[in-house]
Amino acid sequence: MNVKIDPMSNIPFYQQLTQQLLFEIATGKICGNGDSLPSIRDLAAKTSLNLHTVHKSYKELQKKGIIAIKPNSKATVNKPTEANGVSLQQISIKVEQIMCEAYVLGISEYQLQQLFYENIRKFYIEP
Repeated sequence: MNVKIDPMSNIPFYQQLTQQLLFEIATGKICGNGDSLPSIRDLAAKTSLNLHTVHKSYKELQKKGIIAIKPNSKATVNKPTEANGVSLQQISIKVEQIMCEAYVLGISEYQLQQLFYENIRKFYIEP
């Protein structure tokens, strides 16, 4: 697992960790369906983060349905499911936010399409 926290970033540590864990799970670098994530204590030690920060990140992933946390047990990656209306709507909102920001920042339609295609290839096109 390759998790690096940027202390100079304006993004809170737990959000940086959440995003990196999500990427690691999505790309299969951490573990597969039903596999355990590192314990909160182990991940806190590896990243030099506070236990509460790692716990908050795990809770965020749990809220999104990415992982399951059982008392006195390790967190496990949930199996992917068909996108339901709620999750599809949530993604649609995020995509719209990105598009609005890109437009306001002067990013062209072509540049935005290229960014999406590059990122789609990371997850949906086999090497």
